[in-house]
Amino acid sequence: MKFKQSKSVLLLAITAYLSIFSNIAISDDTSEYSLNAEEVMNLSREYQRGLTNSMSTVTMTIKTRDSQIIRIMEQYILESEDAGNKTINVFSQPTDVKGVSVLTHTAMDGNDQQWLFLPSINRTKRISSSNRDSSFVGSDFAFEDLSSLELSKYEFNKASAVEIAGQKLIKVAYKPKYNGSGYSHIETYLDDSNYQPKFNKYFNSRGEHSKTLYFNDYVSYSETGAWRPHVLKMEDHIKNSETEIVFEEFTTSATNKNSFRPSLFNRVQ
Repeated sequence: MKFKQSKSVLLLAITAYLSIFSNIAISDDTSEYSLNAEEVMNLSREYQRGLTNSMSTVTMTIKTRDSQIIRIMEQYILESEDAGNKTINVFSQPTDVKGVSVLTHTAMDGNDQQWLFLPSINRTKRISSSNRDSSFVGSDFAFEDLSSLELSKYEFNKASAVEIAGQKLIKVAYKPKYNGSGYSHIETYLDDSNYQPKFNKYFNSRGEHSKTLYFNDYVSYSETGAWRPHVLKMEDHIKNSETEIVFEEFTTSATNKNSFRPSLFNRVQ
């Protein structure tokens, strides 16, 4: 009799525990945030602004199952109030990619323009929109990942308050409105204290969770924000590979604005 009573008490305890756990799991992802999705993303974007003309030396490490490749480049960013950002990435090491440069003009409507300079043939090529989902110099980043997040390019879903590993985050789902994207939709998870992303989940055209991008080691460069992550890590869950990008300190007044022209970006200094 005592054994049966003990067994009944144990079953009741397990049932109660599972009920509590289930309620927590459900509430985490269904609590609507106080601001709507566009308001959240506007704050995120505004808190990133402030480094109008900046530069950083970048170390890119590409890791696959069988190899590890390290590349060094300089990244120049020119912010704009009424248009998308302009970015130059120019490689300095190793020798097989030295001088390879990419210029990105982010457009508010999603029709970004990108150019690739190849020093081996001394030629600048326009990157077509149909190739924007291609790999950026063999990394797990695509060319479209180099563009800045302009809100008019995306359709946003609702913002939700979630808790992951004890940290309160804001989840926003959105999908590209422009043609040629390799993503059907994206989920971003933002810190609720500064509205900066902690990680993004990318879903391919088949709806599979194909990649995850982690943002770490944030630094604020002004009293009003100018937040910059100094470590990015993109994991490709299909290829089982990852690319880590580490930024050195950003400097301001980095280069002449004319350097962001298609005819001059390969000579940036």
